[in-house]
Amino acid sequence: MAAEPHGVHLRPHRAVSALRIALLVVLCGIVLALVATYGERRGKPQAEITVAPAAPATPGQGPVVDQSEQFKIDGSREGRPAFTLEARTVTGYAGDRKILHDVHLILHEDDGAELQVSGDEGQFDAAERRARLSGNVVIRGQDGLSLSTGTLYYDTDRDVIFTGDEVTFSLGGLEGQGRGLNYLVGDRQIKIPDQVRLEVRDAAGQSPLTITAGDLMAALRDNTAVFTDDVRLVRGTQALHGNYVKLSFDETRHNLTGLSAFGDVVATLGGAEGRERSELRSDSLTVRFGGSEESIDEADASGGCRILSGLYTARSTSARFHRAADWVELRGEPVLLTGRDRIAAQEIDLHPDQRLLEARGDVRTVSLPSAGGSAMPGFGSGSAISFQAQHLRADENAHRAVYSGAARAWQEGNSIQADEIIIEEVIRQLHAAGNVMARWTDARPVAGHPSARPAVSAITSRTMVLDDTRSLASYRGDVRLTRPDATLTSDAMDATLSAAGDRGRELRRVEATGSVAVKRAGSYGTARSAEYLSDQDLLILRDEEGLAEVVDIPTGRTMKGRTLTFDLAGDRILTESVGGRTWITLTPEGKDVPSVEPKTRH
Repeated sequence: MAAEPHGVHLRPHRAVSALRIALLVVLCGIVLALVATYGERRGKPQAEITVAPAAPATPGQGPVVDQSEQFKIDGSREGRPAFTLEARTVTGYAGDRKILHDVHLILHEDDGAELQVSGDEGQFDAAERRARLSGNVVIRGQDGLSLSTGTLYYDTDRDVIFTGDEVTFSLGGLEGQGRGLNYLVGDRQIKIPDQVRLEVRDAAGQSPLTITAGDLMAALRDNTAVFTDDVRLVRGTQALHGNYVKLSFDETRHNLTGLSAFGDVVATLGGAEGRERSELRSDSLTVRFGGSEESIDEADASGGCRILSGLYTARSTSARFHRAADWVELRGEPVLLTGRDRIAAQEIDLHPDQRLLEARGDVRTVSLPSAGGSAMPGFGSGSAISFQAQHLRADENAHRAVYSGAARAWQEGNSIQADEIIIEEVIRQLHAAGNVMARWTDARPVAGHPSARPAVSAITSRTMVLDDTRSLASYRGDVRLTRPDATLTSDAMDATLSAAGDRGRELRRVEATGSVAVKRAGSYGTARSAEYLSDQDLLILRDEEGLAEVVDIPTGRTMKGRTLTFDLAGDRILTESVGGRTWITLTPEGKDVPSVEPKTRH
C-alpha cells in the first residue's frame, strides 16, 4: 500500500496572516485619522497628542492588542513644523489605550529653535489633542534651559507645556525649584505658580542671590523674571522684600541688569565689616545695574520713601540715585534727620562719596546742642539753633555749611540774617555777607525796670566775621548799631561777645571806627572812634585832636573834647577839661539851659 504524502494545512496559517494584516490596516487607519483630523478644531493644521501617566504592563492595563517599534509622528502649524513625537516602542491595549516607551518630544519654535522633551513613558490619544509624559521628564532648550519633573503635559491647541508636580530648573547662572509649571512654547514664557526658590550665581563667583516667592513668570526672550507674593531677595547682608519684583538679566543670565519692585518695598544692607546698617522703604523701587560686579548705576524709589543709614534718616515722596554723578536726590517735601540735626527743603541732593549735601527751596534746619560738645560758632550750647534760607550747601569733610538767599539763623533772643551765612566749624568762624543784621538780646533787665523786656542791640553792615575763638564779631561797611536808647554808625565795628557756654551769647563791648556818629533822643554827636560798654550802658566818643562833639538839639549847646562819655541810662554826658570832669544833663526839666552838676574826678 503506497504511503500517502504528508498534507500541509494552510487554512490556520492563512487565518493568522489575515488577522495580522487586518490589525496593521487598523493601526494605519488610526495614524491616518490622527493626521487627517489635526487642526480641525481651530482651522489650523495641528496634531493632537495626549500622554498619560505611564504604568508597567500589568494585568490592570488589559490585554495587549498590538506592539510596534520606532514610533514617530509629526505635526505642523500654519505650514510650519510644530512638533515631532518619537518613541522607541508603542504598546496598544484594549480600549484604544497606547503606551509609549522612551518618549522624545521635539517642539519647533518660530525662530527655528527647538525644545527637547524626554520621558520614560507616555500616552497619547488623538481625540484629546494633548500629550503627557511621565518618569524622569526633562526639558532642554538650545538657550541652556534645563528643567526636570515627574509628569508633564503638552497641549497642542494652546502650544503650552504644564504640570502640577514639583520642578527643578537651571538657565545660565540661574538654578531654582518650585511647584507647578506652565510653559508657553510660542512666547517662550515660563510660569511656576507656587513655592518658588531661585539662586542666581554670577560669573565673578560672588555670594549667590537667593530669591523666594509665591510664583514666578520668566520671559526667556526678554531675559526677565517676575516674582510675586511675598518676594524676598537675599545676598549676604543685603536683602530686599516686596510684593512684586521684576529682574532683568544680561544675555548670559549670570548678571543682573535691572530690578523693579512694588508694594511695601524694604531693602536692607547689613552692617558687615564694621559698616552701619542701611535700609530703604518705599512703595516702589527701580534699579539699573552695571558691570560684572552688579554695582548699582541708577535707582529710583517713589511713594513714602524712608532711608535709614547709621544715624541718618531721610524721608521724601521720591528718591533717585545716580552712581556716575555720585548723586542722591530727594524730592517731595524731603526731610533729613541725624542725631542732632533736622533739614527740610523742597529739594535735597546728597553726594555720598564726596559727603556733600545741597538743599533748595525754603530750607529750614534745626540743630540741637551736643552733650558736652562745643556750640556752633556764634551761638551758645544750651538750646537749639535754627537756620532758614533758600539754599544750603554742606560739606561734611570740610565741616562747612553755606546758607544763601535770605539766610537767617537764630537761637532764643539772638539772630543773624544776611544774603549769605557761612559756618566754618574747623576754624570756629561764622561769615555773613550782604544786608547783614545781627540782633543780640541783653540777659539783664533794663535798669530801673526789672519787669521790662530785655533790651536788644541790632547791628547792620555789609559784612560780618564772627571769630568764636576770640568771641569777636567784626562788622564792615555802613555799620549801624541800634539800641532802644541810641543809634551809632561808623565804617567799621568790632563787637566783643560773652564766651560760648550754656547760655546764649551777649553783646559786651563795641569799638567803632571811621566816620563815627551817634544819635540819642534830642542830641547827636560825631567822633573818630567810639566805644560802647554794654554792662555800664556807656557810649564813649574819642578824637585825639579834640574834635569829638555832641550837640544837644533842644538847647543848642555844643560840647567838644578828646573824650565825651554818654551815660545812656542817666541821659547825661561827661566832659573832660583841665579842671576835671563835668556831667551835663542833656534833657533838663523845666529849664532852658542844662544843669551843671558838681565837678568830679570820676
